[in-house]
Amino acid sequence: MVAGYDTKLYILAIKALYRRLGRGRIVAILDGVSQASQQLIRRHIPEIELIPLPSIDTGSFQRGGTWERLLFCIDRSASSYVIQMDADVLCVGPIPEVLAAVEANCAFTLADGVPKKPLNGWVEDAARRQSDNVVFEFERRGPEFPNSDKLLYLRGSSGFTGFARNTIERKFLEDFNRTAGAIMGHRWSEWGTEQIASNFSVANSPGSIGLPKPKYLTWEHHSLPEEVSLLHFLGYCRFDQGIFARFANREIDAILQAR
Repeated sequence: MVAGYDTKLYILAIKALYRRLGRGRIVAILDGVSQASQQLIRRHIPEIELIPLPSIDTGSFQRGGTWERLLFCIDRSASSYVIQMDADVLCVGPIPEVLAAVEANCAFTLADGVPKKPLNGWVEDAARRQSDNVVFEFERRGPEFPNSDKLLYLRGSSGFTGFARNTIERKFLEDFNRTAGAIMGHRWSEWGTEQIASNFSVANSPGSIGLPKPKYLTWEHHSLPEEVSLLHFLGYCRFDQGIFARFANREIDAILQAR
């Protein structure tokens, strides 16, 4: 999903990913992207499929908060492996774990270094966070879900996620959404609930993995490891310390040299 202000970042992000994947169709969901920016995207990626955000049927789900994106990915995954990538993600090295997941048809997501475990097994870890964020509130209330000892959850980021082909259907997500809404009440309309649903979908997809941290890293002023494959730059620190610019320029040079 591409916002108008992220067009140039998106073009770099998708080119960096695609030259490592080497295959696949490219689709962008447009969220307020001008005609001029759409033309710029098509100039760089002529075969791209552009989907207007309002055209996505959300059914019983809420609109906004990137729910349209998740539903689109789930629907498309009925027939194809789908990778969801934010514009603030940049591949900076080899991505063998991603390539292996695609080849094996296994879902993946950026993980927080904690493995997936039953939904009712996150209470203590969430409580230690001492945060009112909806993600941690959801984790604290995990035992309230029916069959929470059998359902799985993986704390990750929907910024870079792979959805395995023909494993998770919209009906599965509808059941989860209905139950979560009943338990969480008004909080289920907050920003961040789509990420919870994405994590839940990935965790309950057979053979799914959390990409290894810190090789795949959501960067928040961390020191960088020697071996790094992908960086997810959160908005509040995206351009700090020149880290993004350094890797972006290196990637642009590599793309130009390959032409």
